[in-house]
Amino acid sequence: MTVAGTAVAAFNLAELGEGDAIEIEATTQATVIFGHADPIDEPVVSHGPFVMTSADEIRQAYADYGAGSFNVPS
Repeated sequence: MTVAGTAVAAFNLAELGEGDAIEIEATTQATVIFGHADPIDEPVVSHGPFVMTSADEIRQAYADYGAGSFNVPS
């Protein structure tokens, strides 16, 4: 995929600005996800269903989940 003429590799995020154009050309089956959020200016670490800002936070999320510490909002 290219964004404003710059190639973006698979499994990477690209920030679009006003007037940026995207061109998607898939040579194999692909899934493209569009979202919108303000930049957080922090590192991002993901593993499984969790996205945090450090590997330690990911480990803690798994520990909390395994201990049943996640509650469903009411």
